[in-house]
Amino acid sequence: MISPSEIKVGVVAEQGLDIWSALTCLKQNGCTDENIVVKYVPSFQLALGALFFAEYTDVDCTIVITREYNHEIATSLLSLQIQWNMPIDYTIAPALECDAVLKMVQLQSSMAEEVPSERKSQLS
Repeated sequence: MISPSEIKVGVVAEQGLDIWSALTCLKQNGCTDENIVVKYVPSFQLALGALFFAEYTDVDCTIVITREYNHEIATSLLSLQIQWNMPIDYTIAPALECDAVLKMVQLQSSMAEEVPSERKSQLS
């Protein structure tokens, strides 16, 4: 199973937002500076920012941080999780619980390791 120090995290934050607490949370849970990539986007582009992480990087998960909850963004992010098979956490600053998305990456890693060999050939 992948350890938190190996998990690559993409952070999409609303422009001008202080995400110090998010970075602190990730580091306290074992993530390293080298494996945390932060991008700032306009608030209405948060879902697109998460999609860019899925398409153009090798992150294992993405955390999307905003000032206030938006149902349309939440719905878009849920769709992205399923479409890209990548855990995405949507949170409102400064309250952040980053351990959930890290646990999902670890669960995904653990389950991928347990796939029977005959099923692995079907997945490729």
